[in-house]
Amino acid sequence: MGSKNLSGEVILIFTGGTIGMSDKPDAGGVVPDDNFTKLLTEITPDEHDITIRPILWSDVPSPHMSPEKMLNLAHDVDGYLAEDQVLGAVILHGTDLMAETAYVLDIAVKSPKPVILTGAMRYFNESGYDGIRNLVDAVRVCLLPPPEGTDVIIQMADKLFAARNAIKSSSLNVDPFIGQNTGRIGFIAGESVILTMAKSGRRPRLPFMVTKAAENVHLVGCHPGMDSTILEKLIEAGAKGIVLEGFGAGNTPPGLVSGIEQCISKNIPVVLCTRCVEGGVWPIYAYPGGAAFLKQKGVIIAGALSALKATLLLQMLIGSECNMNVIREIFAEESV
Repeated sequence: MGSKNLSGEVILIFTGGTIGMSDKPDAGGVVPDDNFTKLLTEITPDEHDITIRPILWSDVPSPHMSPEKMLNLAHDVDGYLAEDQVLGAVILHGTDLMAETAYVLDIAVKSPKPVILTGAMRYFNESGYDGIRNLVDAVRVCLLPPPEGTDVIIQMADKLFAARNAIKSSSLNVDPFIGQNTGRIGFIAGESVILTMAKSGRRPRLPFMVTKAAENVHLVGCHPGMDSTILEKLIEAGAKGIVLEGFGAGNTPPGLVSGIEQCISKNIPVVLCTRCVEGGVWPIYAYPGGAAFLKQKGVIIAGALSALKATLLLQMLIGSECNMNVIREIFAEESV
């Protein structure tokens, strides 16, 4: 597992998720079940000079991971990676929000060392449990290592995805992720890890320390015939930022325009995304509510970023006290 010339530690951080859960009839379904210790017995590296340092960080389902927890995890990972003997980190995480946590790590972790997230789609005592294979493979990927500065990586079902582009596309399949617009960056064949698209990235992605995730930043999904009622209520409630998930190339119902104009007039950042998995936002249409029309009004274009990731990025930027110009510049960089 890894190069015979490597020596040092791999940090194995358990946050929770299906990989550590069991079916409990008395609970009425699948719940966290303190299986981390059992998992550790499956991953002793073949090389005598590589050790695994287990960290029981939490044991929660991934929908319980708040932006604050994601950012705290990023800061803790950075602390571990700062130790000279540490080669990289593997994080066990639930798949529902794995891509979003991975993205927060990608923008907040300063170290260029490998950070790999994995988990399972089947619970610990389910037939065909996929957790062991994913865990062993994630450690193998961590020891490769990928090119310095590469994005935080998700490894599931023998496939590797960059955190920025990974999306969970299936709620039940053991191969649940896709790489939005770019596909996978590598795969595992037998005992080999093959990188097909991985290259040096921009980590650290941000030129400053991400200090806080702002509260009162909201994601609003568009629906046909929508008006500005929701936006007006959010403004009244003191919204710090708004992310809109529009249609197609980033187009919204015309009834939203007045609410968007109110946000812009109050210096509340409005970021435009699309519900489409591929293509991203393109300012093509200049009719009322179209992406080109909204860009002219001052709306920030999220490009290929998913709505959830755009919301997390906006929370981190506002929480780090970035002004509007800096927010625009960073979204322009992240949206390509």
